Amino acid sequence: MKYDVDDLLQRQFAVSEHYRKVFSDLENVRTRTIDFGSFKYVLQYNPGRIGSATADTKKKVTSDNCFLCEKHRFPGQIALEYDAQYNILVNPYPIFKKHFTIVDKQHVAQEIIGEESKMVQMAEDLPGFTVFYNSRNSGASAPFHRHFQACETYELPIYQQWDTYYNGGKIFIWEGNNADRFWLCHDGTRLIYMIHTEDKDTAARVLKAILRELNDVMQTPSPETNVGVALDNGFYKVVIFPRTKHRPKEYFAEGDNHYTISPGFADMAGLIPCAVESDFNRLDKERVTSIFTQVSLPATDQRILQPIKRAII
Repeated sequence: MKYDVDDLLQRQFAVSEHYRKVFSDLENVRTRTIDFGSFKYVLQYNPGRIGSATADTKKKVTSDNCFLCEKHRFPGQIALEYDAQYNILVNPYPIFKKHFTIVDKQHVAQEIIGEESKMVQMAEDLPGFTVFYNSRNSGASAPFHRHFQACETYELPIYQQWDTYYNGGKIFIWEGNNADRFWLCHDGTRLIYMIHTEDKDTAARVLKAILRELNDVMQTPSPETNVGVALDNGFYKVVIFPRTKHRPKEYFAEGDNHYTISPGFADMAGLIPCAVESDFNRLDKERVTSIFTQVSLPATDQRILQPIKRAII
């Protein structure tokens, strides 16, 4: 089933000056590129994201004060029912020209385990979009309420550079029939598990296997990852960024060493929203490498092959 999120966006604009303004502002947002040669990061100066970048993820939030629960959502926010479990909302503080939040109707903690097949189905139901997930301690500004997000796939550098990552930087690859390819790569800044398949069930199965193995390897209550799923030109394309920490040392530093960068999926996928102008102006290859190698599982960790090898058994 396909969902008309463009209509949702227009209906939201019709009833809210806030939404009209913040999405209009994105048309003139300042960007610049940090070029690593075979791949790139795009910086976006977006002061509207300061709330997410500085969110207190340890704050106790219940259904009585949760901004993702129906009674406490952003004023005038319209919901499009996705299914019996989820609603689709327009994100009130967007990074992308079309930015949606897919919210569990129940107030349950952020968790991807058990929802892998649903996430792949969401990508099928939202053609042209990537559905993405931030785990509780790896970029989620609302770890207290399960949600996914969605944006147009073309806006994410990682998908623009898909073939580059297939052709170089691989640590391990498995190639099967029907163009199935699962591989692990490191580009000097991030470790990435990548899935490429025409089969929806295969995409869900491999995603599920990698996440569960990562959970066992890292011995965390829930897999600490950023995950994106897209259906692009007939192929399910899945990226999994395993994480070791929520924020880098630069986030907690003072003075000129401080950067208000709290990486979530967008950042890991190559689009870095900078809520502070000085961060936008000062970030360079050295600092970007420092930030992302800190929060990503290192290539030197001998355990990194276990999840993808287990996925193909």
